[in-house]
Formats: sequence, structure tokens, C-alpha cells
Amino acid sequence: MSLKMIDALRDRLTHGAGAPALYTGDEVWSFARLAARVQPVLDLLAGLEAGPPVLISGHKEADAVAAMLACMLCGRSFVFLDRSNPPDRGRRIAALSGAGDMLCAAAPPEIAQVRPHPLSALQSRAFDGAGCDPAVPDTALLYLIFTSGSTGEPKGVPISRGNFAAFEGWYRPMLAALPGQELPAAHSAHVNHASLAFDMGMLDLWPVLALGRPVILLDHRNNILPFRNTRLLSGLSDVRARSWFSTPSLLQMMCTDPAFSEAALPELRCFFVGGETVQRSLVEDILRRFPKAEVRHAYGPSEVTCMTHVHRLTADDLAAEGPLPLGPVLAPSSLRIVDETGQELPPGEVGEVELSGPQVVGGYLPADHPANRAFFMRDGRASYRSGDFGRLDARGNLILSGRMDRQVKWNGNRIELDEIERAAHELPGIARAVCLPMREAGRVVDIVLCVLPEPGSGAPCPQHLARGLHALLPQTMVPRDIHVFPEFPVTVNGKVDAAALLARCRPQPALAP
Repeated sequence: MSLKMIDALRDRLTHGAGAPALYTGDEVWSFARLAARVQPVLDLLAGLEAGPPVLISGHKEADAVAAMLACMLCGRSFVFLDRSNPPDRGRRIAALSGAGDMLCAAAPPEIAQVRPHPLSALQSRAFDGAGCDPAVPDTALLYLIFTSGSTGEPKGVPISRGNFAAFEGWYRPMLAALPGQELPAAHSAHVNHASLAFDMGMLDLWPVLALGRPVILLDHRNNILPFRNTRLLSGLSDVRARSWFSTPSLLQMMCTDPAFSEAALPELRCFFVGGETVQRSLVEDILRRFPKAEVRHAYGPSEVTCMTHVHRLTADDLAAEGPLPLGPVLAPSSLRIVDETGQELPPGEVGEVELSGPQVVGGYLPADHPANRAFFMRDGRASYRSGDFGRLDARGNLILSGRMDRQVKWNGNRIELDEIERAAHELPGIARAVCLPMREAGRVVDIVLCVLPEPGSGAPCPQHLARGLHALLPQTMVPRDIHVFPEFPVTVNGKVDAAALLARCRPQPALAP
């Protein structure tokens, strides 16, 4: 399976001319202008030592995109390092990846073991393809992303060319068939919110650009200022948003802006939403604001290359009870629901989600990471035990019910934090609920529930919320510590920032007299 997307990207750079490719830094970049930044990076890479991945540092600069494109075209793997990373994390990522060179789209981070190469020093020149390598094998590493999981320590997820080819082989045709085919190409832009250091950023960029569609890169400075994103998107003339991919946390924040609607963004026809639990109330709000649009519910661990499920939510889905469905697994991936011994469970029974197929990566870096026990071969296919609890309904739709690592022991009782969140979402006037364990010396000393009220509903009383939870949960599961917030902090990839939220819940030390 060859990564045909690379050929499509090279063709766009060669023949795209003045067609828009990116909106970033308050500028529209044509394919020709972007290509003129790719070529000098190819020239630079030809003189660097081959082997380990190249670090690319920056945020959402056109030069950062050009550097990643150049790496893909010449067969060099890369690791994107967002400028938001603290220096120590950057140093650990550099050490784990073995990188010796760093292409810098902005001021370089302080990493002593790598050689910085400022991209601003490179002279633009017309793209001629010199340095491209069309014969890179599928087994070669395409890029590395780093995730921390529950430990806080970064571990590498290596995405090979074959992994990404298996994913984009079904995803790019899906993008090509999205509603809004009657719109001109320049009015078919895709909105990127996620950091380019995460898999959501990768699926936003490469399949879209390979189709010749532009990508609008939203700056993370506007994460908590949704009106700025609305104003930016509605004010563009050269490109217009047609599709959007983000977490529900970011979309929820956008919905605090009354102007975020079809009136401002009439061409926006499709929302992909995933990465966190998606609430019905959010989907209903999006469809009220954008009546011509559809919402597609997405799921897939980073370890299985971006996504394995995409399901267009219907009126019947929204009218039903329980978590929203994710649809059946999409080929070439396959799925089983298994018990703790690895035995497959029948439809309707809850177990761990196990995914198999060519999208499954080869394991974490470092190779001796204890979490690598989740990777194995089954019937000759690479497989991964996801740590997600779920079940299959009678039609083969995946229904997720929580995370294995979201079970904690508190006051001698096993507590499912996701179950508390689901109960809180059933209470009137609650747009979002997040339940977090507060730990001291590794032991859970409290459970806190953070809630976000629906717009216009007013702040609910914590005592009333507690009484409502008592009607839905055993007494041992009802948090004593309930906080109401006007908004939730989010990370650079658009998920709720649990550490920052928990810090807001901790009691502040008294000031000395």
C-alpha cells in the first residue's frame, strides 16, 4: 500500500499555481507560494545527516507546514514541537526521538542536543522537486507524535507511511464527498483548530491539501476568545470555511458566541467532532445554528492513526437515550469487544475496545515502555487494546462508555468517574461536566465535579446539583465538592485541561497577616 497522498501533494505544489492553500498569520498562501518555501527546505535537508527524525518547531506558520511537506517529499520523518511546550518537555521529546536537527519556523526552543536551522534564513525559490524521493517504503516512519497519557511522561507514537496510507485511503474520499460540492474550490476551506503536534492536526492538513482544498489554521491565542475566530472566519473573502474538525470543548466554547452561526458562515456544511465525549445538547445547538450542516461523530486512538470511526449523526440518534453512537468500524480496520482475558463479547455487552489492521502502529517509544503490552498480533494483523470501554449495538455501531484508567478507589469504593459525568449531563441546564480525582502522595483524597451551565441558563446551585445526583447515583458516588465555572480551560489540542481545571478547584492558601 503506497502513500499516494504524497504524489497528490507534490502535484498540487507543482501545478496549484495561485489557488489558495493556507490561511495563517493573517495571510492567504497560494500553493505556488507555499511550494517556493518547500523547495529551499528540501535543499537544506539534502545536506543534513540522514536517519533520525527532524524536529520542526513553531506553531502554525506557513514555514512550519512547508518544513513538514519537505520532510514527507524526501522521505525524512519529523516531530512537530509546538512553541507552547515547556522547555523540559521539548528536551525529553528530542531525546526520545533521537533528533539531531531542528527546523525552526519561529524562535527556537532551548534544546542543547539539537542543531537549530532558522527557516527564515532560507531564500524562497521555485519548486522543481529536487530532493524528492518517490521510492520511500511503507515501513518508513512518516512522523512521530508524543502523548503523555495518565503518567505525564511523553511517549512516542510512530506513524509509518503505511499506517497513514491505510487511514487516508478512506478519509480523503470521504472529504471529497462532503456536502457543499456546488461551492467553488476557494470556498471549500477546512478549519483546523488542533495543534500540529497532534494527530488531529495531521488529518486536518495533508488529506485536505492533497484534494487541492485550502486549510484555515486557527491561532490558539483565540481559544478562549471565540468571537475573534468567528470574526476572522466570516471576514475572509479569498477562502471560506466548508468543513471543521475539533474537540467538543472547542466547539462548546465557540457556541458561547451568538454570532457563530450560518448567518456568519453560510458555506460551513460539516462538523467533525471527536477526541472527547460529545453531548447531545452540543450537537443540537450546532444544528440549530447551522441548519444546512451535518455533524459527524469521530473516534480513533492516536495509536491507530487518527480515526477508525466516523458516523453522521441522525435525528434518530439524537432522539435516543445514552451515549451517542460512533457507527461501525471503517475498513481496513476491524474491531472486537473483549473481556479481561481477551475473549470476544457478544453485541450489547460492555468490554474493552480492541482494534486491528494496518492503521495500528508498531508500539510506543521508548521500546521498553510498559504500555507496549497493549500492542500485539492477532491472526496476522497488528492489534491494539485501547483502554476504552464500549459495546456494539445490534447494528454494529460502537457505543463508548468510558476509560479503564478513569476508575479510581475513593473511601474504599471503586468509582467510575465517567458514570458521574454521565449522570451530571442528565441534569437540566448542564452543558458539560468533568469529574476529576484530587490526589495527594498518589492517593485519591477527594473527587471534584466541575460543571459548565448551558448558555443563558444561569449558574446552578451546587447543593441543587448534589440533590439531583443523589437521585441518579449511589450515595458513595456523589461528589461533595462541586464547582460551577463560566468556561473550562482547554489544552492546545482543544481538550479540557484537567490539570488547570483541578488547580482552580484546590483551596487557596490563606494570606499571611
